[in-house]
Amino acid sequence: MKKSLQHILLGAFMLVIGLVACNKDTEYLAEPVITGTNSFVKIVHEAPNLATITGQIDNITVSRMNWSTLAFDKLTGTPIAYDKTFPTTTNVYLSMASGPQTFKFSLAAVNQKDSAELFLKSFQTDPGKYYSVILTDSVRAASASKAIILQDDILPLDVSQIGMRFVHAIWNDTAASTVDIFSARNNRVIFSAKGAGSASTFSAFNYFTTSDTLIVRRAGTTNELARYNSFAPTPGRNYTLVYKGNGTVTLSTGKPRSLMLYGH
Repeated sequence: MKKSLQHILLGAFMLVIGLVACNKDTEYLAEPVITGTNSFVKIVHEAPNLATITGQIDNITVSRMNWSTLAFDKLTGTPIAYDKTFPTTTNVYLSMASGPQTFKFSLAAVNQKDSAELFLKSFQTDPGKYYSVILTDSVRAASASKAIILQDDILPLDVSQIGMRFVHAIWNDTAASTVDIFSARNNRVIFSAKGAGSASTFSAFNYFTTSDTLIVRRAGTTNELARYNSFAPTPGRNYTLVYKGNGTVTLSTGKPRSLMLYGH
């Protein structure tokens, strides 16, 4: 009886070994984990040199990987032009299921059926969180574009305040690689020593009914590089101030270094 039991156990063991051996080439791929709560994304096109690098117009289309069909779904109707956001409405974001995201950024099709793919960007979004994807470029690198991906940790504010953060999105001005932002209304530097590719957190400032002038300076100096005139914010709203463009250009026809604002 004991010997029979041993034979049964040995046979079962050999059967398991055989099954494992037969399935040694099987691969198990985990599907992306999609949460039930949405997250939100805004895309900002601040890549001034795409047309020069690619030889085509620099309008961009954006698609997002659909994990159910394993295909890209186009998000943009009208392509995003330089210095524009998508969605275009202030404080409006794309809403999507939280989890792993892969976006495809392409040149808008001209004569071809499909857009020419520039690059893919993958990142994780968390439930209830807001994100900005700011497209930039670098003439010092072989790649046509880079993207600054930021979580928009928007401040809760009352009507006596505004929130603001600063993003330095110019890559090709080595002389001004570090800059300050001076507020004429506050009569002080509000963001200091910010390097290329960096972003501050949101800070709260007092709301004034009179407009402000925001000035980019070389860090630690009064040497002005660009300015944003007549900034008249809405009380209680957060803003992102972006230093963008071609750092070596000052003429308006050449996408010069300048400031842009978008609201949240």
